Amino acid sequence: MTGWNHQAACRSASSKSKVLCIEDDPIVQLMLEDIVTGAGAEYIIVGTAREAEDQIAEGQFDLVLLDRRLPDSDGLLLLQSIKSRNDCPVWILSAMDETRDKLLGIGLGAAEYVTKPFNPIELSSRIRQLLGTISDVNNPADSNAFEVEGMTFDPRSRRLDMDGHLVILAPAEARLLHVLLLNEGEVQTRDQLSQFACGREWSPGDRTVDVLINRLRGRMRSFPVEIVTVHRTGYLLVLGAKANP
Repeated sequence: MTGWNHQAACRSASSKSKVLCIEDDPIVQLMLEDIVTGAGAEYIIVGTAREAEDQIAEGQFDLVLLDRRLPDSDGLLLLQSIKSRNDCPVWILSAMDETRDKLLGIGLGAAEYVTKPFNPIELSSRIRQLLGTISDVNNPADSNAFEVEGMTFDPRSRRLDMDGHLVILAPAEARLLHVLLLNEGEVQTRDQLSQFACGREWSPGDRTVDVLINRLRGRMRSFPVEIVTVHRTGYLLVLGAKANP
């Protein structure tokens, strides 16, 4: 099997993590500004579902904080739209604290359900912990670009290139490919991949990792890489040639 060669390259410091806050209450908006900046991240705050849709369409985020009650939509409807276009964790912030509300939010794809009023210091700490996990994967000690058989992958810029065929991966896709490359030939469980790519534990019924794998396979059809399904366990990556079916 052909292994990766690591290319030394000069890079600027990685950019800060980016958080989208969807909240219409001006007082809570100010709290979230302090909380997110206190966690060392950049933020964008919007007050409506329409504005949030515009932001999601324009860029990728590392975390979305989503109010359940918005003036133009139920936050759960917006949650489904966000998850269809962005693979980042979504945390619902809501005063609706019934167990059925929490189960519904988690069932629709929220990584966390935080009830209001929340402790700002605790929330900032949890955000810092999540973004730190993502940052560790985006910027490991060995974060040089990889090269094999004319194909290169740069984890920081998320650029995958071979013979002029350039693909820019989404953040979660790039994190997933990176961890598979770093563990070439070794089976990675869905829980391991979910922790690295999405910043959350995997649970039965969570299809996020499988969706990301399918996207990567589609993007990498012309590349000398195969992502192999290991039944009931997870996935492994084979380099240099397509694996046998």
